[in-house]
Amino acid sequence: MLDLREVSIAYDGAVAIGGVSLSIAPGEIVALVGANGCGKSSLGRAMCAAQLVDGGAVVVDGHDPSLNELERLRVRELVGYVRQDPIDQIVSSLVFDEVAFGPRNLGLDEDEVARRVDEALNLSLLHGFGQRVTTELSGGEQQRLALAGVLAMRPRYMVLDEPTSQLDPSARRLMRGLFTMLSHERGMGLVLITHDEDEIAIADRTIACGGFDVRPPNRVDADLGDRFVRHAGLEPAGEVVVSLDGVGFSRGGRTILDGVDLALLAGELTILVGASGAGKSTLSSLAAGLLDPDTGSVRVCGRPTAPGMVGVAFQQPEAQFFHETVFDEVAFAPRNAGFDEGEVRVLVERAIGAVGLSPDVFDRSPFELSGGQARRVAIASVIALDAPAYIFDEPSAALDAEGRSFIHGLARRLAGEGRAVLVVTHDLPEWERLADRVLALEGGVLRPVALEGPETHVVRSDGVDALKGASVRSQGPMGPFGGYVAGTVLAHVDARVKISLLLVATLGVFTASAPLEWGFWFVALALTMLGAHMGVRDVLRGMRPASIILMFTLVANLVSCDGHGAIPLAGPIALDPAGGMRGMAAVARILMLVGFSLAVSASTTATQISDAAVRMLRPLARLGVPVAALGTVLSLALRFIPLVSEELARIRLAQRARGARFDEGGLVRRIRIWGSVLTPLMVGLFRRADRLAEAMSARCYDASSSGRLPVPRPLSRRDRMLLMVSLALMAAVIGASLIG
Repeated sequence: MLDLREVSIAYDGAVAIGGVSLSIAPGEIVALVGANGCGKSSLGRAMCAAQLVDGGAVVVDGHDPSLNELERLRVRELVGYVRQDPIDQIVSSLVFDEVAFGPRNLGLDEDEVARRVDEALNLSLLHGFGQRVTTELSGGEQQRLALAGVLAMRPRYMVLDEPTSQLDPSARRLMRGLFTMLSHERGMGLVLITHDEDEIAIADRTIACGGFDVRPPNRVDADLGDRFVRHAGLEPAGEVVVSLDGVGFSRGGRTILDGVDLALLAGELTILVGASGAGKSTLSSLAAGLLDPDTGSVRVCGRPTAPGMVGVAFQQPEAQFFHETVFDEVAFAPRNAGFDEGEVRVLVERAIGAVGLSPDVFDRSPFELSGGQARRVAIASVIALDAPAYIFDEPSAALDAEGRSFIHGLARRLAGEGRAVLVVTHDLPEWERLADRVLALEGGVLRPVALEGPETHVVRSDGVDALKGASVRSQGPMGPFGGYVAGTVLAHVDARVKISLLLVATLGVFTASAPLEWGFWFVALALTMLGAHMGVRDVLRGMRPASIILMFTLVANLVSCDGHGAIPLAGPIALDPAGGMRGMAAVARILMLVGFSLAVSASTTATQISDAAVRMLRPLARLGVPVAALGTVLSLALRFIPLVSEELARIRLAQRARGARFDEGGLVRRIRIWGSVLTPLMVGLFRRADRLAEAMSARCYDASSSGRLPVPRPLSRRDRMLLMVSLALMAAVIGASLIG
């Protein structure tokens, strides 16, 4: 039994939860409901020992996590924890390694780990996904992967905090069926922290946190605030506000939009649905002037679109906060638009009123607001533009019934004022009763969807007929240099072999001198790139960041300024062909080294690199070096490299939508405007690091962080043969070079 006995939790001296008692039995589903900020997530974290309570006790099958660290680890084994956003839980870049993370922390041997991974993947409907890259999965697949990572530890209870709030309806149905099976067929006790009525319906019991009163999700609040002053000038009802004519857009050689035509009309609320990666966010960015189309044109009120002409609220807009006060945060957009301070104050006051807050919040820090308040302030910071059109991307995700009702009412109110409103959503049933029109983006083109109630269907491009919507964001591949490509010849080679050969190849490339030696390394590079399914373009693309340095190296060797050059130019300046040849040789060496490195990166995941480093450094553990901890730090560092890049691009785009101009003004102004990106970037990364550390602890990483090393694993016969033959050839070539 999972028992909470008179539990109380406080933050900064203020009681958030006081005197809560409840019990969860194996084999039952309990829905924990309540308004945003009522303490549901805190209770969930206390149940799985992610945090300790300030009063009372949590006891799981007789284990009290407050007694000692061993008891806390035991509770973490018994109670699995899955949070809302899978990106905050995934620590590995390969599906198998991700699911194996928890069992390995429990000290199980590799055979048992493999059995548990297979079982968890089957339970999570991810059979055959073991060698897939985690960042290339859809949002629903990533969420099921997060669940699999917990199931592999075989907990007796599980706490799921808003696990389906960002999934499309078909993915939600899959997850609900999985929850029911785990509880009623496998005897697992489940706690669903949720606002979803369908999830509440499958629960055996519902527990209200804070006396929450569930209201219909489509209720429109009557007190949404005052009307706006209309500096921007609104079009007459029914007139075209935003138009996309024949818009095409491609990225990375993939066509995302193919000749899209779209007209957003004044006074109309339009809903846009589509699969994850279909291009909905790209279309939104094009409509708002944040991206330029490859073909076609985009106009707002008859003029070419530009950032700041359309208000855009991307997912979780509160992640773009950077000012010290709510007033300055909301004033950011109108100030960028050039309004004087008197007009700015009017716009800020109207925007804050429109989202149901009072001027009392003006002097508060946006970082200290509750989740619901922060979302409202973030929306206010967008509608303060007083724009003729607004785009909202998943605006009701993870909100309670009151929050969703507020968002619904605000969208209808803005449309009622004569503005064009586009809502991008994964939840068509929630919005279609409020919509004037529904569009689906599929295969790069738009098509209308008939409003037929909750059974409206859209056919996916893969042929699966299901209610369509956006999943969690689609992310690029992971890797320090390039994207990991599974299934290649080089991907099946042990990472220790690849790292060892890369180090030896580095020595060989920089000692090569004779034509035969150069030829050997060029052939070796060609074979390596072929084994990694790479081309010359991949190497050249990887060289872009260092292109200036390479050019400088070449010129510095070619041009002589001391009068000793063979071809005089002007005064002491002359060309030195011999120096030019040395420069070309240096550039060629660097290109070859980058090629080898890219091949290793494209065929080795971050987890495999860190695991190989730990295994190769294992002897140093005898000298007291914390090799295991260093390996985990390396793995997380490699994982955070692409996350930082993606987060930077996302926040920069969001601030451009509020009128920030990063390429105008002097140095001081540019430094100041970049603060609007760097501040939320750092805050977000610290928060993500905290959540990731918590997720790792929930899967018992603390049990292995004291120095447990992976069990010895000999190289396969094939890997040993490859290593010996390659080293022999390399040693012969390097030896000939050094002797010569």
